[in-house]
Amino acid sequence: MTSIKNGFISGGLATYVAGSMLLVNNALHSFPEVRFARTLAEILGSPGDVMVGVAAILITGIFVIGGLFSVFAPRLPLRTYFAKSLALAAVSWLFMMTVFMPLGGAGLFGLERSPVVPVATLVLNLAYWVVLGMSYYWLTAPSSRPDQVKT
Repeated sequence: MTSIKNGFISGGLATYVAGSMLLVNNALHSFPEVRFARTLAEILGSPGDVMVGVAAILITGIFVIGGLFSVFAPRLPLRTYFAKSLALAAVSWLFMMTVFMPLGGAGLFGLERSPVVPVATLVLNLAYWVVLGMSYYWLTAPSSRPDQVKT
């Protein structure tokens, strides 16, 4: 069953998790090469305004991807939402590495910044997509879960 509202909720939760991971990275200065908001702001024509990148991440993560996921994920020919999430994470990561990173001046796979960038981006993509897929599943199919069986 398609529910765009549940897609937005799941997108919000997934964006919150991935965004929190990025905020912790920024606070700890663990991987300064991983700077998605700045890169996105540069691509959008506002290189000095990080908030443009943050707004783009929020809008895209919650509304665009969350909404599209709610429409297209039920139609994917994979059996579980976990498998669908992993497949979409791989596609998303490859898109980011081959389109987003070169547009942002980081080179193919972000390797002009650091070899850490592709690995960190993969972890963030996996976290985002798994949270998105599993929370969408839990929101839309509670009656099919064994712990929610009506007696």
